[in-house]
Amino acid sequence: MPDAGVPSPDEIAETYFSRVRARDLSVVDLFHQDAELVGLGARKKGHAAIRDFYGGVIERAGPTPTLVGSLLVDGERVAAEIVIELAGGSTVHAVDVFLVQQGLIRSLTYFIASE
Repeated sequence: MPDAGVPSPDEIAETYFSRVRARDLSVVDLFHQDAELVGLGARKKGHAAIRDFYGGVIERAGPTPTLVGSLLVDGERVAAEIVIELAGGSTVHAVDVFLVQQGLIRSLTYFIASE
């Protein structure tokens, strides 16, 4: 049974995408202190490493993610197929898989489609 006042996993994912689109570094506040970010053969662990990652990505690439279809939710897990527009006009097709526990992202694994 969900805790009253704690955002659901899909609400956290929606907030995540909203903050990334707004280029809002407070996206990191949605992550648990010991969270992991996994993708492209790299693993970032903890707030400091995740903040460094998003700081660089937001500054360099200006990502604007758009959902393709609906979020897929299974308990604490949320999957999202997205298209990300980057600075300079290029796009990336990706799938993000969130593990959300007690209103915080415990892990986010992203898969990028090769063109």
